[in-house]
Amino acid sequence: MCAAAPAAATLGDAAAIGNYVRARLADTAGAPEQAVTGYAALLAQQPDDSAIALRAWRGAMAAGDMALALRAARLLDARGVLPAEGRILFAAEAMTMRDWAKARLAIDRIEEEQAFEFLAPILRAWVDQGAGDGPSAARLQGRLPGLTAAYGNEQRALLLLADGKAEGGVEILRATGGNGSSIARDAVRIAAASRLTSLGQRDAALSLLSEDDVDLAAARALVARRRLPGAVTTAAAGLSLLLVRLAEDIQRQQPTPIALSLTRIAGMLDPRSDAAHLLAASMLAADGRSASAIGALDRVDPKGPWVSRVGDARAQLLVQRGEADAALAFATRATRAKAATAQDWIRLGGVQSAMAHHGEAAKSYARAIELNQAAGVDPGWTLWLLKGGAYEQAGDWANALPALKKAAALAPDQAAVLNYLGYAQLERRENLEEAERLIRRASELRPKDSAITDSLGWAYYIRGNLPKAIETLERAVAGQPDEPTINEHLGDAYWAAGRRIDARYAWRAALIGAEGQVADRLRDKIDIGPQANP
Repeated sequence: MCAAAPAAATLGDAAAIGNYVRARLADTAGAPEQAVTGYAALLAQQPDDSAIALRAWRGAMAAGDMALALRAARLLDARGVLPAEGRILFAAEAMTMRDWAKARLAIDRIEEEQAFEFLAPILRAWVDQGAGDGPSAARLQGRLPGLTAAYGNEQRALLLLADGKAEGGVEILRATGGNGSSIARDAVRIAAASRLTSLGQRDAALSLLSEDDVDLAAARALVARRRLPGAVTTAAAGLSLLLVRLAEDIQRQQPTPIALSLTRIAGMLDPRSDAAHLLAASMLAADGRSASAIGALDRVDPKGPWVSRVGDARAQLLVQRGEADAALAFATRATRAKAATAQDWIRLGGVQSAMAHHGEAAKSYARAIELNQAAGVDPGWTLWLLKGGAYEQAGDWANALPALKKAAALAPDQAAVLNYLGYAQLERRENLEEAERLIRRASELRPKDSAITDSLGWAYYIRGNLPKAIETLERAVAGQPDEPTINEHLGDAYWAAGRRIDARYAWRAALIGAEGQVADRLRDKIDIGPQANP
């Protein structure tokens, strides 16, 4: 395997070519920490090469090497090719240095270049707060334009709290409700509650922390002990939390390196920001960089409110890395502690399910339900579905059915629950009328879900309505043409209707993605047709 040398490198410069090749290979292998060593050396050798500087920038952001990111950003800026988020990095650097004049100049450039100009009023408000220039939150009063409004009210609340104005900040946060995505939303609430605790407003702090959210419930316990970290009292910490919110929103809409860059800048602004490290870990894990993700998790406060979320993420990463036994040992240890929680047992159940230990997983989920009920906490439909699904996959239908029915009773408008219960009964040829009703309702709730459409078509097939089965299964295949089960079901329906050529065509399509016993069954069907009722 080889990589082409950068355009600006001299072919005779063996050191430059070697650094480039090593960096690119490490980058491709998902090892950004190793890649940045090569990029840093190459940047020193080829400082006039914009392509190398850009690779160094991206590599530095992936690895969280902010010193290299700043070096690369300055070179890119000098050549007029600085990525838009580079302006935010310059503003962040100025804020960490408390150089308010330099920060204001950086914000001017952000506004001029327009990519992130909607942040400018908020950034100026935090600079005013840091510099002590008047009531900083006043900049965000009144009707805010466009995207600024999406973040401005929340940031105004944090500014008021930073200035010790508890009542105004709490009022705004209560009005904004729980909108937003999980890490950023919870981080704002935790930051506000931490600041309120330090201001002696314990009851107000607790009012912002829901008992139904695992992380916020943990934060409530820390408030009681006056040990809740995360307060935002500086401009750097305020901007950090703003970037966490923005990065998570961007990542949810479209995963992109920009989101990770913003998250890394957030971590530079506030190295103790658990939210920034958690979000970075999530993005790195989604990109297959599990070692880097674990490194980010290691930076989260082990005594803070995010312990449960970190444990879940660590267990999932170990499974993804093929270290299932280590994940199982890690999850099991947590359940053996005296203070083991329902979430610890849910985590263990997830690992056991990933290892196909479904019977053990069902017992773990059952234990989680018991702990929640003992604490007066509603386990919720999701946990009943996990328990029922684990029993069903373990072949214990007698225990699966009541758990699945409980989930459906708690969540009559959750398509996933209705479809699971209906399809499981179809497969066992019991309660067929009820099974079809459940799946039909699931399909009404999610008409474009190909898996549910397949279940509905299969219900029609099982109950002998072949024309409707074929029409419905054809729609399912159109929505997900490479899914083996849907194609097999369509082939079975074609065969039952006497359309033998169409049936074999559908089974061949199913065979493309099939493995193991499923592939063997499909080959038999293609050769001699179905030998028994499915």
